[in-house]
Amino acid sequence: MRTVVRASLVAAAAVLAAAGCASGGGTGGGEPSEPLSVWQFYGDESMPTGKPFYDLVARYEQQSGTDVDIRFIPYDDFNRTLTQAAAAGDGPGIALISAFDTAAMADAGVIQDLSAQVQDWGQQGAYFPTNWESTQADGKTYGIPHLADAYAVYYNTAMVQQAPTTWTEMESTAAALSGEGRSGLAVSGIEGAEGATGLAIRMLAAGAQPTEIDSPGGHAALESLRRMVQSGALSEGFLTWNEEDAKNQFATGQAAMMINSATYVNILREENPDLQWSVAVLPSEATGQTMLSAENLTIGATSDDTDRAWDLITFMQRPEELQVYLPERNKLPARSDVPGTAEDPVRAVFAQQLQQAWAPDAALAPHTTEVLTALQAALQQTISGTPAPDAARAAQATIDEALGTS
Repeated sequence: MRTVVRASLVAAAAVLAAAGCASGGGTGGGEPSEPLSVWQFYGDESMPTGKPFYDLVARYEQQSGTDVDIRFIPYDDFNRTLTQAAAAGDGPGIALISAFDTAAMADAGVIQDLSAQVQDWGQQGAYFPTNWESTQADGKTYGIPHLADAYAVYYNTAMVQQAPTTWTEMESTAAALSGEGRSGLAVSGIEGAEGATGLAIRMLAAGAQPTEIDSPGGHAALESLRRMVQSGALSEGFLTWNEEDAKNQFATGQAAMMINSATYVNILREENPDLQWSVAVLPSEATGQTMLSAENLTIGATSDDTDRAWDLITFMQRPEELQVYLPERNKLPARSDVPGTAEDPVRAVFAQQLQQAWAPDAALAPHTTEVLTALQAALQQTISGTPAPDAARAAQATIDEALGTS
């Protein structure tokens, strides 16, 4: 999970407003003399996470004859750099941003309103609702979903005939599979926002929003994970595991199941070709919702190259291009009409899971990291022996303060 540089956005909004360019953006037209600029945080051309993006843009350059200059900015620096550039009137043509930052970027005047282009384009109905909602702010559209990711249950088919369909089954099945140095389930529980994903998913199943840890559903989720540690279904070591560690536990047979994202589909296929595994949707109670991870394509507020920027954005969202790009990027489509997704049985499960995806709304999005970090702290305290209601109460106070609802 990534940090939202909210202070930078607020500062940028003030500077942009003072400069009178917060609603900026050019109208396109004229003969461009400079390459179209694209800023992204995936990686440079030599990195597995970056190369597919460069290849996708290269195909556009070849087909359109347009020169594109891609700038890689590490995520921790991305929002600050983008907002400072916008304030200076020197932002990019296209900015690839976290979907959950879209509303804040729009509010700060860092990105352009794309409502008119989207209306003419007419393809918004092809996108999964949760992904599309992430592009909206104040009734306007500020981005196009680029890709998505979601969490589901990976299971070792040599150990598990059928993945659990309820959390009661998950607890008993994982406990039965544990022993001899193996746990039934692996999931990240590491300190910080990343380690809260499993708890947040368990809360959603119990009918609680991630902002409602001090609730019956929040308490039930904490108690469920504590029972799993006590039974051996879940190693207490999960409190030190990130998602890569959880994958390694599963890949080496030290865990029979894991909750993780689609990021690891191709990695398991390539690195562990002999491992027998499959994927199932998450267990369900009140809901079977997953956590959405996604990015949106936006046009910089100060860009005077909007026509070419919009042309590249729509090229990158062509289903036939996504069919090539997404498997290379280890991600899922944000739209339902990408060929090949249904034909791959594993990716089809993730696509099914995406239809039950939770994402923070515009009010929560700027505080997502703070909320998830508070949830992980409650999880750590509960596993360490603090009564779940006490741990939940302390975390709720932190969440309420972050959201300004205390």
